[in-house]
Amino acid sequence: MKTKHARLAVLLTHPVQYFKPVFKALAASKEVEIKVFFGCNHGVISSHDPDFGVSFAWDSSPTEGFNHCFLSEYSLVNLSKPATAISLALHGCSQIRSWKPDAVLIFAYSPLFITLTTLLLALNGATLLLRADGTDRAFKRSPWKSWLKDQLLHRYYRLFSQIFPIGSDSNDHFARLGVPKQRRQAVPFAVDVSFFEEQIQHWLPKQHQLRAELQIPISAEVLLMVGKITEVKAPLLLVDALAQLPAKRLKQLWLIVVGDGPLKNAMADALKTVLPNRHLFVGFQNQSQLGRFYAVADSLVFTSVQGETWGLVVNEALQFGLRVVSSDHPGCARDLLRKSPHQIFPSGEAKALTKILSEPWRKLFINTIPTACDLPHPNQLANAVINYLLNLN
Repeated sequence: MKTKHARLAVLLTHPVQYFKPVFKALAASKEVEIKVFFGCNHGVISSHDPDFGVSFAWDSSPTEGFNHCFLSEYSLVNLSKPATAISLALHGCSQIRSWKPDAVLIFAYSPLFITLTTLLLALNGATLLLRADGTDRAFKRSPWKSWLKDQLLHRYYRLFSQIFPIGSDSNDHFARLGVPKQRRQAVPFAVDVSFFEEQIQHWLPKQHQLRAELQIPISAEVLLMVGKITEVKAPLLLVDALAQLPAKRLKQLWLIVVGDGPLKNAMADALKTVLPNRHLFVGFQNQSQLGRFYAVADSLVFTSVQGETWGLVVNEALQFGLRVVSSDHPGCARDLLRKSPHQIFPSGEAKALTKILSEPWRKLFINTIPTACDLPHPNQLANAVINYLLNLN
């Protein structure tokens, strides 16, 4: 029997700015009542991020516009520690069950707190839905580790009535591990396109002014990297690729690096030789300030080699009209970057990246900027969840 109204609990580790529009869309629905249960308040209060190496809180009000609660005030790392994860899972399961939802939408299947809470909810007969970025290509594992993980996940995925993979790579992963087609609905990962549309209107008309403030010539071709400066992002691969370009071509290029991390100093030292006085490290930037750097740049270079199940900075760059030059590793490459002018190179291969960068490309020559309707939208996931809930028996 179809229901006209459903109560949906959502479980995830902490507030994430990219999920806010999904939860707001669900909250705005007349058919669904939603409550989001966060394991901790990381990102709402200023706290240390071990990869960025800085403390920050998101400035985009990631819990605004929907009913929610925090299950603890733990740090994010405590959600992976058995002593705290077990007690928090028991508390979380109790809180969710007391709210009496018709279904529970769970984001990801780790860390330990999420896994244990999921198992407890399943033991108590909850209807479980999963939004996860499972993929076969994110990490390289030994054959026996891959076999063991497959055995565990094959059984774990049976707990869920419906799974919403984040894209084609993710959908293939769930299919390979036995999730039937009728229990899978792939919905691409999305950013808050409305928020970035406002950023475009604010920053893009100021492109010349912004370049002047950064002392970047209008005639320069600007490359942009956005993210944590860590080994899995392979920032030094870009330096290696640039070092192989002819001197004449290098003089046309500038590089802006947005982010922080343990490889920042090594990258900065190498760039002093490769792009002397034509590179900028602007550090970690919060959501409200990202647009200024997308507006200034011509191309986003995305060199990740490990752990990149999607790559949401690509969505952001596309909305600003940048060309994206990406390795073939992230999931977004398959779903978003197959058309010109975007370029994909084999992961880890600097020479292939050099070949792409040897040809000039300027955003200023492009007269149109993609609109929000051309890109994945958060409402796609909200609508998929609502449609499923309204057809629950």
